[in-house]
Amino acid sequence: MAEFLGVGDLHLTDSSGSGGLSKYLDEPDHMVIDEFSKVLEYGRKRGISKVIQYGDVCQNPRMSYDAMLKLSKFLASNRDFEFYFILGNHDMYGETPDTGHSMEVLSLFYSNLYSKQNVKIYTRPKTVELDGVSVRFLPYPHQSFDKQALNVFHKEVRGAKNDHGRPFDSEELTASKAVVCAGHLHTAHRVRNTYYSGTLYQTNFGESLPKFFHHIEFNSVDDFEIKQVKHDPKYKLHNIILQSREDLSLIPDSATDLVKIVVQDGADVSKSDYAKYTNIVEEKNFKTKEDLAEVLTEDLAEGHEVQFKVSDFFEAWIQSLDVEEQMRSQIVEVRRRVLNTVKTR
Repeated sequence: MAEFLGVGDLHLTDSSGSGGLSKYLDEPDHMVIDEFSKVLEYGRKRGISKVIQYGDVCQNPRMSYDAMLKLSKFLASNRDFEFYFILGNHDMYGETPDTGHSMEVLSLFYSNLYSKQNVKIYTRPKTVELDGVSVRFLPYPHQSFDKQALNVFHKEVRGAKNDHGRPFDSEELTASKAVVCAGHLHTAHRVRNTYYSGTLYQTNFGESLPKFFHHIEFNSVDDFEIKQVKHDPKYKLHNIILQSREDLSLIPDSATDLVKIVVQDGADVSKSDYAKYTNIVEEKNFKTKEDLAEVLTEDLAEGHEVQFKVSDFFEAWIQSLDVEEQMRSQIVEVRRRVLNTVKTR
């Protein structure tokens, strides 16, 4: 039985400095690599030495110097592991790697300088044998699955859900039942035999907790298990809705809990009431329930059509929160009061 660790999109910073919570942290790439390191700790404890990364290593096709430096040091200092990368859509300038990609320099480095490599970067589809099993690497946008192999992929499949919770239903998307481990979508879920790991951290305030990576056990397409391993990122992003002063108690008071304050117009709350919280990184206002839904999802990945009922979104969002039941009930009560206030206006 071959075993692998599977890690979703990293989104290290690009040449403009965007990516990896760069809007809120001084060293975003350090944060990303620290989260990746926790996955290796899990692997060391269990004797798993092969790590597959599912694409979108970088936020955009030109990786920043800091990201390149930190990723290179990370790979070099963990030579007891073998790393396998594919390109994601964020890594590429176009539909083919020939137009350039974020892993270009590392590809040259590892292909030319080492006789014993612990890093493989797949820019085109390829099937290889690892620990006696076939693994097919499919960088974006390829989806030529091998039904007898473990496939590694970076794209939507039909029925997969975007980070708003809306399923992709285009007839152009594959509905294959091949065994696939996938990146691209930031929320962990399964569709048929396609398993999305999601990301190791919330890349924006629209994403919910918890986060996951994969522990893959694969012998054949008839004998495998892909486990979602719960991952606890150091930095957590919280949307805190303020409708009254009572709701101030919902604000976490920790430097690693980054907060977006969403204040209802007319609420008996002023900036002085929450000025002591240095972990508040964004402030927004809303008037209606539609405004609130837009604020809570405005940071989610662009490029997908968003059509959802507010009530459906809220139900899915509240159930996905990794919080105590008491906190869940408080949030439901805040929403009830907001809706009642809107109806009476």
